[in-house]
Amino acid sequence: MDPLELLDFAEKVSELKRIKRTGWVRRKVREPESVADHSFMVTVLACFYSKKFGMNSGKCIKMALLHDICEVYAGDIPYRIKSGTRERKLKMKKEREGLKRIISLLPRGKGKEILSLWNEWEKQKSKEARLVRDLDKLEMCMQALRYAEKYGKAKFAEFFEDGRKNIKTRDIKKIFLELYERFRELPK
Repeated sequence: MDPLELLDFAEKVSELKRIKRTGWVRRKVREPESVADHSFMVTVLACFYSKKFGMNSGKCIKMALLHDICEVYAGDIPYRIKSGTRERKLKMKKEREGLKRIISLLPRGKGKEILSLWNEWEKQKSKEARLVRDLDKLEMCMQALRYAEKYGKAKFAEFFEDGRKNIKTRDIKKIFLELYERFRELPK
């Protein structure tokens, strides 16, 4: 494969560095993290926790790295706890379309692994997918704690509610509960 074949794909993916996370923007966070910042931290967590829990680290790292790649085209559509089925389906549709568009920039046949990993993650088909989903939520709560320390906790309680409801892995839930306790101890 000619190395230049990946150039258009890489340039487009690099736009994730400029897409700010919607939840933080809506809460008026100055200089909020980007989608790329978030994906990087989820990948770092996946690197270490996948090994700790005896999972396929390569698969977890790839899933973490690619889990939000569709947002180059779909944008960062927040998952809201109170969203209805219709909103979730629309989010999934936009993300799937975004994924297909970004994969189309790859040389023929090179997007199959990305599509396969993304589908596995989206449908929670494996223990690796469930771990990465939980790490995605955990990282969100880690960031929410940092912002709550700076801007006050009232704006960020929804993120911890999301983590409380959606983190399923026993060991990641323990880590979440520690973060949640730190959040609860913050002054109003």
